[in-house]
This record gives sequence, structure tokens and C-alpha cells, in this order.
Amino acid sequence: MSLQMAGDDVVVSHKRLGSTSVLVVRGCVDAGTARVLREQVDLASAGPGGVVVDLSGVSFFSAAGAAALASAGHRVRLHVVVTPVVREVMREAGVAEAFDLHDFPAEAEEAATASPLLLVG
Repeated sequence: MSLQMAGDDVVVSHKRLGSTSVLVVRGCVDAGTARVLREQVDLASAGPGGVVVDLSGVSFFSAAGAAALASAGHRVRLHVVVTPVVREVMREAGVAEAFDLHDFPAEAEEAATASPLLLVG
């Protein structure tokens, strides 16, 4: 991991796989910490290549986190690694269709590195 950004109760680690940015999120993503996630996804999506957001290690994920991803993911299609609980939160928040959801980090990384950028308008 090349960079770690810590918020109140969340840590976002950043690594590169070629031109793909991989953000690994740990901790609690709620209304108080969602801005850290949004800022890091904004930074990652400004660079070349795809973006993977690995949420498989979050201890809590709220609709505020889903909204933060939706607002930050306007530059590229995000590949998001989810647990069943995170998937359900995204579905209930109405944003699940905005992302490519994956069950495993390797699956998301492979998809992000293999597919060309898809600009979302």
C-alpha cells in the first residue's frame, strides 16, 4: 500500500496496479466519515485507469457511504468489492446499478485492469 488516509473511524489505503487505483477501506463508513471516502475516490478517479474500491473490510457501511461513492464515481465506472450487507445498503440507497459490484478483490481488480474506462455522464 502506498498511501493511507485516516479519518475519524475509517482508513483508506491506496495502491496501484498498473494504471488502476485500488482503494482498500477499513472501519466505519457513516455520515461522519463518508467525506474521507468521497475525497479519496475523487483523487483516484482523477488519474489514469480504472478504480477499485474494496469495501470487504468495513465494519459498518451506511447510506451516506453509498451516496459518497455515487457522487464521487462520476468520472469512471467504479469496481466495488462488497459484502452482502454492503450490497444491500447500496441496493436500498438506489445506487447499486451505478457500480460494477464484485464479491472478491481479485475479481474487481481483474475487471478494472481488463476493461477500458467507461465515462459516466
